[in-house]
Amino acid sequence: MPTRHQVREAAIQLFYARASSQTAESDDELWELITDRGGLTFDRARVKVLGHWQNGRAAVAPKLLKALAACTAAISAADPTGKAARLFQELVDAEASLAEFMGNLVLLTKADTGGWREDLNRAFERSSEVNKLRDDLRVHIVTFPPLQEQAVTKIFEKLDAFDKRVEMTRNPAKYPDQRELAHLHKTRAQMLELRNEAEKVTAGVSSNLKILNDIIEAAAENYDLNRLSRVDLSILRLGVWEITQAPDVPTAVAINEAINLARSFSGEEAACFVNGLLDRVAKDHALS
Repeated sequence: MPTRHQVREAAIQLFYARASSQTAESDDELWELITDRGGLTFDRARVKVLGHWQNGRAAVAPKLLKALAACTAAISAADPTGKAARLFQELVDAEASLAEFMGNLVLLTKADTGGWREDLNRAFERSSEVNKLRDDLRVHIVTFPPLQEQAVTKIFEKLDAFDKRVEMTRNPAKYPDQRELAHLHKTRAQMLELRNEAEKVTAGVSSNLKILNDIIEAAAENYDLNRLSRVDLSILRLGVWEITQAPDVPTAVAINEAINLARSFSGEEAACFVNGLLDRVAKDHALS
């Protein structure tokens, strides 16, 4: 479960992202930016699972090449144009390249080399591509002599299993009962819980903006609120909302958290201003 501080921090980031967005971005898109740190952890976990599940894939391409060599005559007979032969060779090359790409992805992620998250998405795409190529070639396999057909089909099934696991890593939410994905499910659940809690807070503040702004202006003592940054104003609104509308949050905690947020986002001067203003608000409006 996310801490109260994490929820407040995420709420402030969401307020700022909504106010700063120059496009009609949805909260889903904004949230991806806000939770990038959590997304980074999630993607690292995906690479780890992917690397474990792809062990042994590199050894399959040479076996496929050997099995297809025994089917040369059948491939030529089935397709005299040579297109099928070229596609089978393309598949062998693509499989070998993908296995190498997966191995490099694991190494790059461990080394924290920039760009590995883009490579992760590319790995998902390449897996889909080779899977489709295999599907396109299955029509030719049935023309092979029985023993060769059985050998190539067995190899295809192994590769299908590898790519099925790639798909599971790509979309773990579709496989909630897969034990090997338990860590991914837990990480994703924590991210969703943080979002849900932060959106509850932002909804509470947003539904009381007029009241909160009036209280802030009254406590500002002739201070021009237009001088405040969007972040600092959001922190004040959140602090005032907790002081006046959230009975489960002690006033001292609300003020202290707002000070820490201001210090973290804007610096010491902002923290001092937030402290002074919320102290005045607490004297006149505190619930506790």
